[in-house]
Amino acid sequence: FSLVSCSSEESATVGSGDTISEDAGKILIVYFSWGGNTRMVANHIHDLVGCDIVEVETVIPYPDSYEEVIQIAPGELESDYRPELKTKVENMDEYDTLIVGTPIWGGHLTPAMKSFLAGYDLSGKYIVPFCTHGGSGTAQSVSDIRSVCPNSTLLGSLAVYGNRAENSREDVEKWLKQIGIIE
Repeated sequence: FSLVSCSSEESATVGSGDTISEDAGKILIVYFSWGGNTRMVANHIHDLVGCDIVEVETVIPYPDSYEEVIQIAPGELESDYRPELKTKVENMDEYDTLIVGTPIWGGHLTPAMKSFLAGYDLSGKYIVPFCTHGGSGTAQSVSDIRSVCPNSTLLGSLAVYGNRAENSREDVEKWLKQIGIIE
């Protein structure tokens, strides 16, 4: 788990993937946010799409200290740890599209988000990934989602540099239009 610094004019990058060729149906934004950056991006999406939104919370919260989290994360990622969650979506079958947000930890999807996705049969649903990062872009997060949700259709992803999350609304809107979620 490391913080990577980079200089870039781009505040967000869009990864390749399918686009919605039909109605996205009922949409749920689901996100895990440790430091608040992913929450900011999720809120931009919510403002633009106007759908339901859920924050994934673990039963045992992660420490508030970044230094403590970077001590814990590598072992969790290596062991494929999936923490117990407070968050439960009782009506998951009603949603056709999940917009899934996570910070990137050690190049991967956070254990909390992996735990959430693994807790449901998401077969046949669209999954629209977005992440916040410190220089890695989406890293392995999209392939992590694909491994947990092999029978879902993944759409083009969005990667937002963490310290630019607050000002990413324009990038978020462009991405949502590009993948066909909004017009």
